[in-house]
Amino acid sequence: VSRAATSGQAYVYVDGVKITTVDLKSSTTLYRQAIWTKTWSTSAKHTVKIVVVGTSGRPTVTTDGIAYVK
Repeated sequence: VSRAATSGQAYVYVDGVKITTVDLKSSTTLYRQAIWTKTWSTSAKHTVKIVVVGTSGRPTVTTDGIAYVK
């Protein structure tokens, strides 16, 4: 994910539960930033959803990649 002065916020949900809110605002533009990570102790099916908040004045969230490791 990119961080920048005009970047907004996003909600992260796991299995339908909001886990956190991430704020991508940064005074300098940064690329390839890991904004959230999660490790599970056992293998199971999970659903991860990222929802753009639409932050006033900085409603944009830019994704430059998603990594999933099994």
